[in-house]
Amino acid sequence: MSSNDAAAPDQLPAAVLWDMDGTLVDTEPYWFASERDLVEEFGHTWPDHHAHAMVGFALLDSAAYMQEHGHVDLPAEQIVNRLLDGVIARLHRSIPWQPGARQLLADLNQAGVPCALVTMSWRRLVDPIIAALPDGSFVATITGDEVPDGKGKPDPEPYLLGAAACGAHPADCVAIEDSPTGVRSAMRAGCRVLGVPNIKALEPGPGLTIVDSLDGVRVDDLPGLFRDAPAGVTRQRELQFGRRQMLVLAALSTIAMVIGFAMIRGGDDGPPPLPPGAVAIDVWAPYWTLVDTMAEVDGRFPEMREVSPFWFAARGVSEIVTDENSSADLTARFLERARDTAVRIVPSIRDETSAGVMAAILADPTSRTQHVATIVDFAERVDADGIDLDYEQFAFADGSATWATTSPNWVAFVAELAGELHGEHRTLTISVPPVYDEAATGDRGYWVYDHGAIAEYVDAIRIMTYDYSVAEPGPIAPLAWVQDSVDGTSMAVPEQYHDKLVLGVPSYGTNWVVSTAGECPVTAEGRTGVTARSVEALAARRGGVPAFDAATGEWTFAYSLTVDDGTTACVQNRQVGWVDAEGVAARVEIARRAGWGGVALWALGYEDADVWQSLVTASHSPIPSAPPAG
Repeated sequence: MSSNDAAAPDQLPAAVLWDMDGTLVDTEPYWFASERDLVEEFGHTWPDHHAHAMVGFALLDSAAYMQEHGHVDLPAEQIVNRLLDGVIARLHRSIPWQPGARQLLADLNQAGVPCALVTMSWRRLVDPIIAALPDGSFVATITGDEVPDGKGKPDPEPYLLGAAACGAHPADCVAIEDSPTGVRSAMRAGCRVLGVPNIKALEPGPGLTIVDSLDGVRVDDLPGLFRDAPAGVTRQRELQFGRRQMLVLAALSTIAMVIGFAMIRGGDDGPPPLPPGAVAIDVWAPYWTLVDTMAEVDGRFPEMREVSPFWFAARGVSEIVTDENSSADLTARFLERARDTAVRIVPSIRDETSAGVMAAILADPTSRTQHVATIVDFAERVDADGIDLDYEQFAFADGSATWATTSPNWVAFVAELAGELHGEHRTLTISVPPVYDEAATGDRGYWVYDHGAIAEYVDAIRIMTYDYSVAEPGPIAPLAWVQDSVDGTSMAVPEQYHDKLVLGVPSYGTNWVVSTAGECPVTAEGRTGVTARSVEALAARRGGVPAFDAATGEWTFAYSLTVDDGTTACVQNRQVGWVDAEGVAARVEIARRAGWGGVALWALGYEDADVWQSLVTASHSPIPSAPPAG
């Protein structure tokens, strides 16, 4: 078979590229147990949704995730090695082969089809599994610690290497995968994919065939993966197994999400009208808070104008994806709860491309138009009421030297996208950092987004006035800075569009280490986050005395924490700062006095009942005649 030609319909694939964890062997329960053991060692719990979120991750990415969500304060490589130790110890007791996997592998070997193992596990975990198979089962093994430049799945590099090791073109290969991350890697490399869902459901699509098990799959079934599906078939491609059917259940969570979106528009009338002088309430809803918010959303939705599901991202010209860490069940349930209300569903799309990539896409009129089409198709597919773009790479990754070039391309992109969305009766919201005056000066805000120029085209501009302190201890969103942001943006945007401006309001805080005495153990925590739901219990537990700072509009307290692991010990002096109900109300008042049209809460699930009531009351109350004294 030529390396430049796709496999003929009745020919066997040039090579079969196997994932390992969850596909060849069912090691996921071993990983979950090892993760749980490690997190519990640091005094925390490890719920199933975190374990499931990491399925398919490169191990160093898993380590970073555990540092953030499991508070495992160890170097990444040490976390990986601790996990590997746990899994390997369990493998020595029993190797949990997946049904049908070894038989299909043996049949491929007998038929002379080369096989490669393409896994994100490290070499020392792979070796004992390979040793338990007949010699020569795999002509090559690609492991996570040996992929150049750390380009693990979902990057295509692992599968490109696997195909090359077999002397095959990726288009002539079949990859066998169980996770969405692995499927994406294989499809980006150009392989056809046989999906065998294990922990996570797989989203059906062209080039992907889903079966419930490898038990009963035969070598002669594989040529069917190269047959083109009939026009219009996008849900699944059929394998002619004869004695077994395609798995339908694997797609149910994805279908439920799409159906949820298709029904969320509620009614044609939209949210109820606002009281005179009120501002609208928009809310971002990140996937990681849904567990906490599901019990409350029924009472929150009626007060909102828009809610923005925060689990979608752009990864290129034509790729918008669902975050792999989100729960399909929770996101579908959340949207189902929203669909019968008047709240408008405006999904956020984040820019997850590398530095400079999105700027280059927008610089080329052809790729810019292709990206517009991708977003419009996404909005249609999920039947959203509108789209919120959160493209922050221009500001925080590309460097201000690129702004003069990027800015006009951005404006052209926004104008084109707005026109296409409005043609389908959908809205366009843009979420951007602030400017502090109307001039394009490099030290006066993020003028790359040309707030004034895009205001003509969009329906709303959300100004993200939070994360003032990131690298060093300090306030979340000091009132003076918020006021400067509002004043500067108001100058940059023509007054006729001020009702499109929406002030981003934080409802969270940060727990900083401000100084340390002694040598801290590796288990000592660094900076952590707090919310209105958790901060009072923290203050009570640590003996902190909260005090309100009228200048910043935030609460703070300090405490000392002794960290001792029996070998080394230190005392951390910590400072906690957060925006509570009073601070939220103060920021809402700034937006209302400026004549802006709304406020946007970051984020649903960070607030408690007091913060929410304060947000609603401040947004809907009459504007005072003068600012309060002091």
